[in-house]
Amino acid sequence: MHDVRYLALDSEFVRTRTFYPQLGLLQLFDGNNVVLIDPLNITDWTLFKKALNTPDVEKHFHACSEDVEVFLHHFGFVPLPILDSQILASFLDNPLSSGYANLVKKYLDIDLDKSETRTDWLQRPLSDKQCVYAANDVYYLLPLIIKLKSLLLDKGWLNAAYEECANAVKRRCEFTQADSAYLHIKNAWQLRAEQLAHLQQLAAWRFNYAKSHDIALNFVIHEEMLWKMARFQPKSLAELSALGLKGKEIRLFGELLLSLLAQPVEPIAEIKRIVTYPDYKHWTTLIKEAANHISVQTELSPELLVSRRHIEQFVRWKNNELSEKPELLSGWRADLFSRYLS
Repeated sequence: MHDVRYLALDSEFVRTRTFYPQLGLLQLFDGNNVVLIDPLNITDWTLFKKALNTPDVEKHFHACSEDVEVFLHHFGFVPLPILDSQILASFLDNPLSSGYANLVKKYLDIDLDKSETRTDWLQRPLSDKQCVYAANDVYYLLPLIIKLKSLLLDKGWLNAAYEECANAVKRRCEFTQADSAYLHIKNAWQLRAEQLAHLQQLAAWRFNYAKSHDIALNFVIHEEMLWKMARFQPKSLAELSALGLKGKEIRLFGELLLSLLAQPVEPIAEIKRIVTYPDYKHWTTLIKEAANHISVQTELSPELLVSRRHIEQFVRWKNNELSEKPELLSGWRADLFSRYLS
């Protein structure tokens, strides 16, 4: 990769019933050559990882969050630094979820065929049409990002866009751990302290089982069933069935689940919903009003400036639950929001 400054990358994968994405194809474009890599029969990735582990070469993606997970799982690293065309475009008053084909049409005036979006990338052989589709995903990415960078430089938002890309990658690298898996169970906040401790135990078991067997979490046991077991504490296979656990699940896991539920637990702190904080509505209103003012002044969209995550993070920081400054008061957003949130 001599004299290469930018590298467009993409991955095609299938993820329906598995814990991890199943890699089906890798695409690369260095400005001169498009390369499609079939990963299904490759066992030694040493040269590939060496070529991509180059901090002086920008890696260009579109909507990189799942690609980051693919690289972490399959190769054990993320090819930094990353620029994401979706994030760059959001600084130019495009929706945060702008599609690749829409951006290529808008900024390069090229129509792309997206009919292969839902193809099975694990099937072989791939058709010529599928290969052209996959190649286009990187072939136009370099000129697209070059165009976006030029526009952002003119508007003064290029450094902020770089920072936003880095933050997005960093967040995607922060994976859920088994002991905190219960926090992602819908309505976990409704459980009392002892029930929540049982949910933590059940969710940790499901997480570890799903991970070790590469099965999507809800294809082990649906989260609603974990919540019901923690809530109602069944003590027999018949009671598990009455809660709605399927016959196959009872045969595979019934006795184990009952043994987990029978174990004594130490109650854990109940989940405090962000909307119950006494100052939540005040700060939410103030932050959203500030975002609207800033949007008018900067032409940045309110949805880019502030998300629900930003508001929750700020409120928890104001209530001394977080020591690190929230994103609204650090990085590129600090210059915009500090005077409103002092």
